[in-house]
Amino acid sequence: MKSKNPLLIFSILLAGLLPATAALDDAQKLSTANNGFAFKLLKQLAKNQPAQNVFISPYSAATALQMVENGAAGQTKMEMQQVLGIENMPSAVVNAANQKISQVLNRPDTNVILTTANAIWYRTGTVVKPAFADCNRQFFGATIEPLDFADPHSVAVINHWADEKTHGKINHLLDNIAGDIQLFLANAVYFKGKWADPFDANDTKDKPFYLRVGQKTVPTMRKTKTFTYRRGTGYQAVRLPYQNGNFAMYVFLPDETSSPEKLLSIMSGDTWQRITKPGFSEKVGILELPRFKLEYRVGLNAPLQVLGMKTAFDSSADFSGITPSLSISAVLQKTFVEVKEEGTEAAAVTEIALPCSSLVIQDLKPFQMIVNRPFLFLIEDNQTGTILFMGTIFDPQTD
Repeated sequence: MKSKNPLLIFSILLAGLLPATAALDDAQKLSTANNGFAFKLLKQLAKNQPAQNVFISPYSAATALQMVENGAAGQTKMEMQQVLGIENMPSAVVNAANQKISQVLNRPDTNVILTTANAIWYRTGTVVKPAFADCNRQFFGATIEPLDFADPHSVAVINHWADEKTHGKINHLLDNIAGDIQLFLANAVYFKGKWADPFDANDTKDKPFYLRVGQKTVPTMRKTKTFTYRRGTGYQAVRLPYQNGNFAMYVFLPDETSSPEKLLSIMSGDTWQRITKPGFSEKVGILELPRFKLEYRVGLNAPLQVLGMKTAFDSSADFSGITPSLSISAVLQKTFVEVKEEGTEAAAVTEIALPCSSLVIQDLKPFQMIVNRPFLFLIEDNQTGTILFMGTIFDPQTD
């Protein structure tokens, strides 16, 4: 059988210092599907890399895959839809919902900078189906243009796009372009804001953090106030909003007898929406949270195949809606996150290659949530319910 030409797709997501219509209903349905995919992917990565820091952007990965799915057909399309949780949503609905989510995320705000961008470059001479190009241009706002991949300057063109769209955080995306690559697709999001209630740097002290084996000393932030808090089975959790109120970080601290892996095993997109989020309420307490900084890179081929997306990676792949003879050769994601007193900064690059208002106190005693051992966290857009980032921290690096 004739070998496939690989299609290379980059999906870039940057988060910075943090902080109803039928269309919106469909956007919320898609966000629910994306969140289901997010928990499945994080669980698989945690299983593959036990007791290691993991940090991903499920929104970035899902958006890139949904753009590619527009050009898939047959078994390839069915498997991609099932893994992404959109098998019961017509493609037209998914595309329109993606457009709505992007519009919401790109809303102007004086306290938060958040922009998204998409781009597709195809090798000069490659014939890209007009329907695929038109769909991604209309619903994903993608710029689509030919590029002479044989010219070394084409690498600089794509790297410059990444640098510009991520405000310098992802400034070196490519070293070269393989001779069989036919197309690059990129999804970029830049997000910058601040905590609604920043931590006081004067209260940050060096304190012990207990690793899976041993311990280390890390700068630890501290705050006493009324939090949006949840005491669940085997864990504590707190919601930390960003300045515009539409975005928040959720931090989950497993009990000493539990672990991030055990906590993930009982979490899913469904339980997150129906049980976990509604279970938060206002309560006075003390929170101690380490500052941390993490760079992470991971191949997603194996996790996606375990989840059921198999055909896209072999010679029977059908991306005939893009151009003949394509298959995915690699899916990679590179991420960055930094959490400190002012807020949160995070970035992600995914590469896919195809050869509260009132006080309700539950009890009189304030809670204490001392995050001095491995924990789980995520960042969500409250308006659409989209989880932008999520990860597990076993070792809070600070350099």
